[in-house]
Amino acid sequence: MGASVIRTAVADLDRETQDRYEVVIRATDMAGQLGGLSGSTTVTIVITDVNDNPPRFPQKMYQFSVAETAPTGTAVGRVKAEDADVGENTDMMYQIKDEEGVELFRVTTDSNTQEAVVLVQKPLDYESKRVHTVVVEALNKFVDPRFVDLGTFRDQTIVRVSVLDVDEPPEFRPPSGLMEVQEDARVGSVVGVVTALDPDAANSPVRYAIDRSTDLESIFDIDANTGAIMTGKVLDRETAGWHNITVLAMEADNHSQVSRASLRIRILDVNDNPPELATPYEAAVCEDAKPGQLIQTISVVDRDEPQSGHRFYFTLVPEATNNRHFSLLDVQGPKLRRSVPGCKPPLGSHAAPTAARQRLALLRTVVSTPRGPGICRVSPH
Repeated sequence: MGASVIRTAVADLDRETQDRYEVVIRATDMAGQLGGLSGSTTVTIVITDVNDNPPRFPQKMYQFSVAETAPTGTAVGRVKAEDADVGENTDMMYQIKDEEGVELFRVTTDSNTQEAVVLVQKPLDYESKRVHTVVVEALNKFVDPRFVDLGTFRDQTIVRVSVLDVDEPPEFRPPSGLMEVQEDARVGSVVGVVTALDPDAANSPVRYAIDRSTDLESIFDIDANTGAIMTGKVLDRETAGWHNITVLAMEADNHSQVSRASLRIRILDVNDNPPELATPYEAAVCEDAKPGQLIQTISVVDRDEPQSGHRFYFTLVPEATNNRHFSLLDVQGPKLRRSVPGCKPPLGSHAAPTAARQRLALLRTVVSTPRGPGICRVSPH
C-alpha cells in the first residue's frame, strides 16, 4: 500500500478563471517495470473562493427621478456593485460619501440582492434645487487581510437625482400670526395683511378668503386680492377679547390648490364703559353718630381693562353739594368711604348721590333713633 501527494504546479490559482480541475492519477506496481500491473482514477479538485476581488460598479453614473412631494423613506432607485467572488465574500455595505447626499438621502443594503437602495431622507423642493448629485460607495463586509496589498476593496459611483415639479398650494409667509385692533375701530378698518406666495411660480396670483366656519358672525372681511383683513362689524372687547379665524389662500386659476393659516386677532381695550357699583348699597347710621365716623365703604367696578390698572375719582353730584350731613374720604382709588361731618343730621332718610366717572349712584342712608348708649333702632323705610 502506498500514498501519493497532489501539489499545485503554479504559484497562484485563480478561481474566477477556473474553479475546478480534473486530474487523472495512475498507479503501477513493480516500480513501473515491464510486466507490472497498473490502475488509474480521476480526482476532481475544486478551488475554494477567497476575497481577493474588490467590488466594482458597472457604471460610473446612474440617473433617477423623484417627485418633490415624495415622503421621507421613498425609494429613489437601486444600484449594485459587482463582485467576482462568491458567498459571503460578495456581501456589500453601501454608504453616501458627500455632505449634500447625506443630508437629503440615505442608503440601505438589500440583503437578498446586495443592492444599494437610495431613499429620501428629507423633503425635497423642486423650486430650491432641481438636481442632486449623490456619491455612493460600495465596500465588502469581510476583507481578507492577506489581500489588502492588492488595492482598496471599495468603489464609488455617482447617482444623479432629478426632482420632479408638482403643483403645490400657496404658502403663507409667515405661516400664522397675531394681529391687534382697537375695539372702537370703525367698520372697514384694516386690521392687518396676510401674504401667501405660490412656490411653483413667484409671480402667480393668489386669492384669499376667510373660512366662515371660524367666523360665523362675519366679524371680519378680507380683500380677495391683497389679503387685507378688515373689520366687518362693530367690535366689543368686553364681549369677545380674542378672535381666532382661519384664512385661506388659493391659486387664482386653480382653487383646489388651497392652504390654510390660523390667525389670532386681539381686541385692544378703550375706555368706553363707565364705572358701576359693585353691589347696591344702603347705609344705616345713628343720629348721635360722632363727626368723622365711617358709615359706608363703597366699591365700584369697570368692565374696561386699562394697562395701568383702574383708578377712580369720586365726587358728590352737583345737586348734593349743599348736603352738609356727609363727606367723602379717599376720593381717588377703587373704593370710597363716607363719613359724618361735624353737623348732626335730622332724624330720617337722606339721599347722597355720588358720581364715579360717568355713572351716578344714589346711596340711601337711614338715620336711626338711639335706644340707649351705643344701641340704635333702624327706622323703617
